[in-house]
Amino acid sequence: MKQKLIVALSALLIIPLFFQTEEASASTSQTVIDAGKSQLGTPYQWGGTTPSGFDCSGFTRYAFQQAGISLPRTASQQYQVGSPVSRSNLQPGDLVFFSTTSSDASHNGIYIGGNQFIHSSSSRGVSIASLGNTYWSPRYLGARRVIEDNSVSASQTSGQPVEVTINGQALATDQDALLNGGRTVVPMRAIFEELGATVTWNQATKAVRATKGNRVLSLTVGNNVAYTATTSVQLDQPAKVLDGRTMVPLRVVSESMGANVNWNSNTRTVEITY
Repeated sequence: MKQKLIVALSALLIIPLFFQTEEASASTSQTVIDAGKSQLGTPYQWGGTTPSGFDCSGFTRYAFQQAGISLPRTASQQYQVGSPVSRSNLQPGDLVFFSTTSSDASHNGIYIGGNQFIHSSSSRGVSIASLGNTYWSPRYLGARRVIEDNSVSASQTSGQPVEVTINGQALATDQDALLNGGRTVVPMRAIFEELGATVTWNQATKAVRATKGNRVLSLTVGNNVAYTATTSVQLDQPAKVLDGRTMVPLRVVSESMGANVNWNSNTRTVEITY
């Protein structure tokens, strides 16, 4: 009887955490969609990125920015971020892409559910269309999911702990650095502050911005693109939340702040110098 009670209580503790994560992801998606719908009727403008006029990728970039998510500028670049999604598994907030002028992604929009998407059309401006439309359906190319659930626990990751040193001194953290998928991830605040950077964290959008002099790095949990002061950087491993700690890719973070990074395979140590 006692064992059954413990199992039941454990389930009650786990279920709210699951739904909080799902709700957070759904909330971000809804913020993006609401931002898009607020622009219904805005005219199409080639190269447009503001509410005075949008082209297709300028519109999607604007809508995602309202949720604190940065996207590259063009449709073909946006087709490289996030993770691929099959048409049958589309969720509201996914980016949908079309090949209208070439075999590459040349047009895109935001899936809003019910087999519909919102986009900036050259003929109708910001409007809602059906994926089953006789024009759009045969030109459908694929979809990418930028808004994902990236909250995991240490027991759910296959990452192996590794040592990190900065100028010969061990990096002190309350969460181990992990080698995951061939990339080392470390607690966000510990690494940035050890490198002398100032860190700001937006809990609502799960976005982090670090500055050190004229050096800047911006990342968002679950987003495979980071941004420096001058360019975008494609990430093999996006930032993720692990046991309540935001973990960021070590090499990108360190090099963006002007440090040198070396991997010592004999001691399984990442050696950072600056």
